[in-house]
Amino acid sequence: MAITSAPCEWPDVTSLCCPDWDTYSAELQSQAMEFATYIIWAATGRQYGLCELTVRPCGRQCANCPSGWYWDGYGSWTPYVWNGDWHNCWCGSNGPGGCCTCDPDCQVYLPGPVYSITSVKVDGATVPVTGDDGTFNYFVLDQQWLIRVDTEACWPQCAGQNLAPGSADAFEVTYMRGRPVPTALANAVAIYACEFAKSCVGAVCRLPSRVTNISRQGISISMVDINDILQNGLTGLWEVDQLIMSINPYGVKGRPRFYSPDLPEGRQITYP
Repeated sequence: MAITSAPCEWPDVTSLCCPDWDTYSAELQSQAMEFATYIIWAATGRQYGLCELTVRPCGRQCANCPSGWYWDGYGSWTPYVWNGDWHNCWCGSNGPGGCCTCDPDCQVYLPGPVYSITSVKVDGATVPVTGDDGTFNYFVLDQQWLIRVDTEACWPQCAGQNLAPGSADAFEVTYMRGRPVPTALANAVAIYACEFAKSCVGAVCRLPSRVTNISRQGISISMVDINDILQNGLTGLWEVDQLIMSINPYGVKGRPRFYSPDLPEGRQITYP
């Protein structure tokens, strides 16, 4: 499951930077916000915005595997030296001199970055974040590992992926994925959306034109070529571009990602 190809859940603070905003139609407001959000989301490396996902994490154990292969740390071999000899350690083993790894006893992988957990359902029952005594039942490590620490049970070993949508027996996790939008970036979107709306109704706006040189009454004015601005992922609005350059000075097109064939990602129901 890849990072979404469009921004989601960007706050709308346009009225703070655009006194005439309420005079525009709802359709124009929506169009201007969508345009400005998409441009600035892409210009800042496609890294901001929270998306709600409901996934079915893979089970902790591979079903029907000859060796019952574990993938989430239970089968990650860790070499170590004991009394001058090399040994392999895996979580739960008792090798020479004992064995300790960095893997929790009970975890499943969630495609990150995980910002917050909305709900966790196992066999139709919601697992609360905290128990009656106020202690945590689960938490998230490294923005991608869902760790269960209560004494009831671990996550399902073989999560059913063949269950129909809405099945009460499914193991499903609903969470917010991504990074929240900084307030300054939301303000930049508001400024850009306001100028776009002005241009649509024929009002004077600050969006740059393609004119690079003007001569009138003996006075010549040269402007920056708009093509140079657009090639650098900028907008032509100085306060907006200043923020873009501070967040994404090298023009990175997307958030760096790490892929591993050892981490099967949970499935997301996309239809119906």
